[in-house]
Amino acid sequence: MKRLIEKVAVITGAGSGIGRASAQTFAAQGAKVVVTDLYPDAAERVAHSIKDAGGHAMALKVDVGQEADIKRMIESTIEAYGRLDVLFNNAVNKNPETARDVDFINFNEELFHANMRVNVLGGVLACKHALPHMLEQSQGSIIFTSSTSSIAGEVAQFSYGASKAALNWYVQSIAATFGKRGVRCNAILPGVIRTAALEGWANDKMVQAFLDIQNVPQLGEPEDIANMAVFLASDESRYVNGALMRVDGGMSCTTPMVPVVRAYL
Repeated sequence: MKRLIEKVAVITGAGSGIGRASAQTFAAQGAKVVVTDLYPDAAERVAHSIKDAGGHAMALKVDVGQEADIKRMIESTIEAYGRLDVLFNNAVNKNPETARDVDFINFNEELFHANMRVNVLGGVLACKHALPHMLEQSQGSIIFTSSTSSIAGEVAQFSYGASKAALNWYVQSIAATFGKRGVRCNAILPGVIRTAALEGWANDKMVQAFLDIQNVPQLGEPEDIANMAVFLASDESRYVNGALMRVDGGMSCTTPMVPVVRAYL
Protein backbone atom coordinates (compact mmCIF):
# COMPACT_ATOMS: atom_id res chain seq x y z
CA MET A 1 0.00 0.00 0.00
CA LYS A 2 1.40 3.37 -1.02
CA ARG A 3 1.64 5.77 1.91
CA LEU A 4 0.93 9.11 0.21
CA ILE A 5 -1.92 8.22 -2.13
CA GLU A 6 -3.90 11.30 -3.23
CA LYS A 7 -1.67 13.70 -1.30
CA VAL A 8 -0.31 16.81 -2.99
CA ALA A 9 3.19 17.80 -1.89
CA VAL A 10 5.30 20.88 -2.59
CA ILE A 11 9.05 20.40 -2.13
CA THR A 12 11.48 23.31 -2.36
CA GLY A 13 15.10 22.82 -3.37
CA ALA A 14 13.99 19.63 -5.11
CA GLY A 15 16.37 19.78 -8.05
CA SER A 16 19.20 17.94 -6.32
CA GLY A 17 20.33 16.12 -3.19
CA ILE A 18 17.81 15.59 -0.41
CA GLY A 19 15.08 17.46 -2.28
CA ARG A 20 15.43 15.35 -5.42
CA ALA A 21 15.45 12.09 -3.45
CA SER A 22 12.40 13.25 -1.51
CA ALA A 23 10.46 14.25 -4.62
CA GLN A 24 11.12 10.89 -6.23
CA THR A 25 10.30 8.96 -3.05
CA PHE A 26 7.10 10.94 -2.43
CA ALA A 27 5.97 10.24 -6.00
CA ALA A 28 6.79 6.55 -5.66
CA GLN A 29 4.53 6.53 -2.59
CA GLY A 30 1.63 7.97 -4.58
CA ALA A 31 1.92 11.73 -4.05
CA LYS A 32 1.45 14.36 -6.72
CA VAL A 33 4.67 16.37 -6.37
CA VAL A 34 5.37 20.00 -7.18
CA VAL A 35 9.12 20.03 -7.78
CA THR A 36 10.53 23.50 -7.17
CA ASP A 37 14.07 24.77 -7.42
CA LEU A 38 16.04 27.94 -8.07
CA TYR A 39 17.41 26.19 -11.17
CA PRO A 40 14.51 25.38 -13.53
CA ASP A 41 16.40 22.82 -15.61
CA ALA A 42 17.13 20.79 -12.48
CA ALA A 43 13.49 20.93 -11.41
CA GLU A 44 12.36 19.84 -14.89
CA ARG A 45 14.76 16.88 -14.90
CA VAL A 46 13.39 15.63 -11.58
CA ALA A 47 9.78 16.10 -12.68
CA HIS A 48 10.48 14.22 -15.93
CA SER A 49 12.11 11.36 -14.01
CA ILE A 50 8.98 11.08 -11.86
CA LYS A 51 6.65 11.10 -14.86
CA ASP A 52 8.84 8.58 -16.68
CA ALA A 53 8.41 6.27 -13.68
CA GLY A 54 4.63 6.59 -13.88
CA GLY A 55 4.17 9.29 -11.24
CA HIS A 56 2.63 12.74 -11.20
CA ALA A 57 4.77 15.88 -11.01
CA MET A 58 5.09 19.44 -12.17
CA ALA A 59 8.19 21.66 -12.09
CA LEU A 60 8.43 25.30 -11.05
CA LYS A 61 11.30 27.76 -10.85
CA VAL A 62 11.16 29.21 -7.34
CA ASP A 63 13.52 31.49 -5.48
CA VAL A 64 12.43 31.07 -1.86
CA GLY A 65 14.17 34.33 -1.08
CA GLN A 66 11.41 36.12 -3.02
CA GLU A 67 7.90 36.18 -1.57
CA ALA A 68 6.35 36.70 -5.00
CA ASP A 69 7.84 33.38 -6.13
CA ILE A 70 6.58 31.64 -3.00
CA LYS A 71 3.07 33.01 -3.44
CA ARG A 72 3.05 31.89 -7.07
CA MET A 73 4.30 28.43 -6.03
CA ILE A 74 1.33 27.89 -3.72
CA GLU A 75 -1.19 29.40 -6.12
CA SER A 76 0.09 27.23 -8.99
CA THR A 77 -0.22 24.12 -6.82
CA ILE A 78 -3.83 24.88 -5.91
CA GLU A 79 -4.65 25.73 -9.51
CA ALA A 80 -3.15 22.46 -10.78
CA TYR A 81 -4.29 20.04 -8.09
CA GLY A 82 -7.00 21.78 -6.04
CA ARG A 83 -5.38 21.14 -2.68
CA LEU A 84 -2.14 21.09 -0.71
CA ASP A 85 -1.37 18.40 1.85
CA VAL A 86 2.39 18.59 2.38
CA LEU A 87 4.83 21.49 2.32
CA PHE A 88 8.45 20.39 2.57
CA ASN A 89 10.64 23.45 3.12
CA ASN A 90 13.96 21.97 2.06
CA ALA A 91 15.65 24.75 0.07
CA VAL A 92 18.89 26.15 1.47
CA ASN A 93 21.13 29.06 0.57
CA LYS A 94 23.74 27.59 -1.79
CA ASN A 95 26.19 30.48 -1.57
CA PRO A 96 29.63 28.78 -1.56
CA GLU A 97 30.78 31.33 1.00
CA THR A 98 28.71 29.42 3.58
CA ALA A 99 31.21 26.54 3.51
CA ARG A 100 34.09 28.97 3.83
CA ASP A 101 32.57 30.85 6.78
CA VAL A 102 35.39 30.04 9.22
CA ASP A 103 36.53 33.45 10.50
CA PHE A 104 34.30 34.72 13.29
CA ILE A 105 36.52 37.75 13.92
CA ASN A 106 35.68 38.92 10.39
CA PHE A 107 32.02 37.97 10.67
CA ASN A 108 30.26 38.05 7.28
CA GLU A 109 27.13 40.09 7.90
CA GLU A 110 25.97 39.86 4.29
CA LEU A 111 26.14 36.05 4.40
CA PHE A 112 24.26 36.04 7.71
CA HIS A 113 21.34 37.95 6.19
CA ALA A 114 21.36 35.79 3.03
CA ASN A 115 21.21 32.58 5.07
CA MET A 116 18.42 33.94 7.24
CA ARG A 117 16.45 35.11 4.20
CA VAL A 118 16.61 31.79 2.37
CA ASN A 119 16.97 29.18 5.14
CA VAL A 120 14.46 30.71 7.55
CA LEU A 121 12.28 33.41 6.04
CA GLY A 122 11.70 31.48 2.81
CA GLY A 123 10.14 28.59 4.69
CA VAL A 124 8.20 30.85 7.04
CA LEU A 125 6.67 32.74 4.11
CA ALA A 126 5.85 29.47 2.36
CA CYS A 127 3.95 28.46 5.50
CA LYS A 128 2.17 31.83 5.51
CA HIS A 129 0.79 31.18 2.02
CA ALA A 130 0.18 27.42 2.42
CA LEU A 131 -1.53 27.45 5.80
CA PRO A 132 -4.87 28.96 4.71
CA HIS A 133 -5.37 26.06 2.29
CA MET A 134 -4.35 23.45 4.85
CA LEU A 135 -6.56 25.00 7.53
CA GLU A 136 -9.52 24.97 5.14
CA GLN A 137 -8.96 21.20 4.80
CA SER A 138 -8.39 20.84 8.57
CA GLN A 139 -5.25 18.86 7.81
CA GLY A 140 -1.73 19.24 6.52
CA SER A 141 1.89 18.40 7.21
CA ILE A 142 4.69 20.96 7.08
CA ILE A 143 8.28 19.71 7.14
CA PHE A 144 11.50 21.69 7.36
CA THR A 145 15.03 20.50 6.67
CA SER A 146 17.04 21.70 9.65
CA SER A 147 20.51 20.45 10.68
CA THR A 148 22.40 18.92 13.56
CA SER A 149 24.36 22.18 13.42
CA SER A 150 21.30 23.82 14.99
CA ILE A 151 21.58 22.08 18.35
CA ALA A 152 25.17 22.77 19.44
CA GLY A 153 28.09 25.11 18.82
CA GLU A 154 30.35 24.94 15.79
CA VAL A 155 33.80 26.21 14.75
CA ALA A 156 32.68 27.17 11.23
CA GLN A 157 29.57 28.06 9.20
CA PHE A 158 28.52 30.49 11.92
CA SER A 159 25.56 31.90 9.99
CA TYR A 160 24.33 28.52 8.73
CA GLY A 161 23.95 26.95 12.16
CA ALA A 162 22.28 30.09 13.52
CA SER A 163 19.76 30.06 10.67
CA LYS A 164 18.86 26.44 11.34
CA ALA A 165 18.45 27.13 15.07
CA ALA A 166 16.03 29.94 14.21
CA LEU A 167 14.21 27.57 11.88
CA ASN A 168 13.69 25.12 14.77
CA TRP A 169 11.91 27.84 16.76
CA TYR A 170 9.48 28.46 13.93
CA VAL A 171 8.86 24.73 13.50
CA GLN A 172 7.79 24.38 17.11
CA SER A 173 5.84 27.63 17.13
CA ILE A 174 3.91 26.72 13.99
CA ALA A 175 3.23 23.29 15.51
CA ALA A 176 1.87 24.89 18.68
CA THR A 177 -0.17 27.51 16.83
CA PHE A 178 -1.88 25.27 14.28
CA GLY A 179 -1.65 21.71 15.62
CA LYS A 180 -5.09 21.70 17.21
CA ARG A 181 -6.53 22.76 13.86
CA GLY A 182 -5.08 19.71 12.11
CA VAL A 183 -1.82 21.08 10.67
CA ARG A 184 1.39 19.53 11.97
CA CYS A 185 4.90 20.94 11.63
CA ASN A 186 8.12 19.01 12.15
CA ALA A 187 11.79 19.28 11.26
CA ILE A 188 14.39 16.77 10.11
CA LEU A 189 17.93 17.30 11.41
CA PRO A 190 20.24 15.49 8.97
CA GLY A 191 23.74 14.50 9.92
CA VAL A 192 26.47 13.97 7.33
CA ILE A 193 24.71 13.17 4.06
CA ARG A 194 26.44 12.21 0.82
CA THR A 195 25.35 15.06 -1.45
CA ALA A 196 27.11 17.16 -4.05
CA ALA A 197 27.41 19.88 -1.41
CA LEU A 198 29.33 17.53 0.90
CA GLU A 199 31.62 16.39 -1.91
CA GLY A 200 32.40 19.99 -2.76
CA TRP A 201 33.23 20.87 0.83
CA ALA A 202 34.73 17.89 2.67
CA ASN A 203 38.06 16.26 1.81
CA ASP A 204 38.81 12.54 2.26
CA LYS A 205 40.22 13.02 5.76
CA MET A 206 37.08 14.86 6.86
CA VAL A 207 34.87 12.11 5.46
CA GLN A 208 36.81 9.48 7.39
CA ALA A 209 36.58 11.59 10.53
CA PHE A 210 32.81 11.89 10.07
CA LEU A 211 32.61 8.11 9.82
CA ASP A 212 34.58 7.81 13.05
CA ILE A 213 32.13 9.91 15.08
CA GLN A 214 29.01 8.16 13.82
CA ASN A 215 27.39 5.14 15.43
CA VAL A 216 26.44 3.37 12.22
CA PRO A 217 28.89 1.95 9.66
CA GLN A 218 28.15 4.39 6.80
CA LEU A 219 27.40 8.00 6.01
CA GLY A 220 23.85 8.99 5.26
CA GLU A 221 22.35 9.11 1.79
CA PRO A 222 19.69 11.57 0.56
CA GLU A 223 17.23 8.68 0.54
CA ASP A 224 17.64 8.30 4.31
CA ILE A 225 16.25 11.80 4.78
CA ALA A 226 13.58 11.24 2.13
CA ASN A 227 12.31 8.19 4.02
CA MET A 228 11.90 10.21 7.21
CA ALA A 229 10.12 12.92 5.22
CA VAL A 230 7.68 10.34 3.83
CA PHE A 231 6.85 9.26 7.38
CA LEU A 232 6.26 12.85 8.50
CA ALA A 233 4.16 13.55 5.40
CA SER A 234 2.03 10.45 5.88
CA ASP A 235 -0.89 9.83 8.23
CA GLU A 236 1.34 7.37 10.09
CA SER A 237 2.85 10.36 11.89
CA ARG A 238 -0.47 11.95 12.90
CA TYR A 239 0.66 12.05 16.57
CA VAL A 240 4.04 13.64 15.74
CA ASN A 241 4.01 17.43 15.97
CA GLY A 242 6.72 19.96 16.78
CA ALA A 243 9.41 17.29 16.67
CA LEU A 244 13.04 17.88 15.75
CA MET A 245 13.88 14.48 14.25
CA ARG A 246 17.59 13.67 14.23
CA VAL A 247 18.61 11.52 11.28
CA ASP A 248 22.34 11.55 11.85
CA GLY A 249 23.60 8.00 12.20
CA GLY A 250 23.63 8.35 15.99
CA MET A 251 26.25 11.08 15.77
CA SER A 252 24.55 13.23 18.40
CA CYS A 253 23.53 10.46 20.80
CA THR A 254 26.90 10.17 22.54
CA THR A 255 29.34 12.30 24.49
CA PRO A 256 32.35 13.65 22.55
CA MET A 257 34.60 11.13 24.33
CA VAL A 258 33.05 8.06 22.71
CA PRO A 259 35.16 8.02 19.48
CA VAL A 260 38.32 8.40 21.57
CA VAL A 261 37.37 5.61 23.99
CA ARG A 262 36.26 3.37 21.13
CA ALA A 263 39.58 3.84 19.34
CA TYR A 264 41.68 2.99 22.38
CA LEU A 265 39.54 0.08 23.55
